[in-house]
Amino acid sequence: MIRATLICTLGLAAGTARDALAQNQTLAPENQKPGTESAVSLSGMAGGKPIQVSGAGTCRHAADASIEGTSASLWTVEYRGSDDGMVKELDLTLWRPKDGGPDQLSFKLKGKSGDHRIESGPRGKPKGQGTVTILPSGPGGRLELSGKDAKGKPIQISIDCPAFREAGAEGS
Repeated sequence: MIRATLICTLGLAAGTARDALAQNQTLAPENQKPGTESAVSLSGMAGGKPIQVSGAGTCRHAADASIEGTSASLWTVEYRGSDDGMVKELDLTLWRPKDGGPDQLSFKLKGKSGDHRIESGPRGKPKGQGTVTILPSGPGGRLELSGKDAKGKPIQISIDCPAFREAGAEGS
């Protein structure tokens, strides 16, 4: 009797666990791979307007990367908010050459404060100017961007990433 009860209980538990796992898997968007996003926090000012949001985003880093044949480290951050949110979209790409050359920074922010863009690097005409300070913390860290966008509006944003995933190591 005890053996039969134990077998029934184990069978029921396995079936319940399988059903719970199936429900959990169907709740995630089909195009999202598990573990590809984490909670990203953004705070600061853009164009004189405050920003304070957090949500799903992607942070990546490659210690040994290359851009146009130059050895560099790479950091990227992608964040997508709602269309009516404070931040609709944020993209940051930072290439830091290991030879001490100037950083290449690409920053785009769309939100209630307007559209802000910074493009700097050795090629092409710069749009705005900015510097990024990197403060590592465990598997993640903070990226602090300070500068002016292409329209001359001040940008002061901190991006907190709980962890950095491995980034692609080759740029054009």
